[in-house]
Amino acid sequence: MEVEIKARVENPEELEKTLEFIGAKFVKEKYEKDMYFSHPCRDFSETDEALRIRNDFTLTYKGPKVDEDTKSREEYYITVSDIETARLILKKLGFREVAVVEKVRKYYQYGDLTICLDDVKGLGTFVEIECMGEYSKCKKAVLEFAEKLKIEKFIRKSYLEMLLESQR
Repeated sequence: MEVEIKARVENPEELEKTLEFIGAKFVKEKYEKDMYFSHPCRDFSETDEALRIRNDFTLTYKGPKVDEDTKSREEYYITVSDIETARLILKKLGFREVAVVEKVRKYYQYGDLTICLDDVKGLGTFVEIECMGEYSKCKKAVLEFAEKLKIEKFIRKSYLEMLLESQR
């Protein structure tokens, strides 16, 4: 289970200083490009699911969110050796490309938590706090860490949902 919370960041430099101060370790920075697909027989916006191919050669399925507080959901992914062929297979099966989300992501680690500082093209800057594992333990950990960062207002929408809304 992936347990995640997200919040808008007004001052990324200040957040990075806070992360460093409390002991989160910077891991890496990378550009990520996510191609999202719609299912040919059901509306993922209604079922709260997602299917994407990321430029790191992963195909990911995300199930519906499981609570009202976080973005917690089941997540499954596999590595694909050829992004373009994976994209073509999905299209041949009737999946349709919906949108592309691009971001520069800075990864930090704090114990079992992964903290991502995302500069998302067309949307702004956000922080995501994620934990993979047993739901209740991870939910407690991400909420406590958000408290350390003084984050109170969470966003449950995905970047895809936010991008599609901004294009309407």
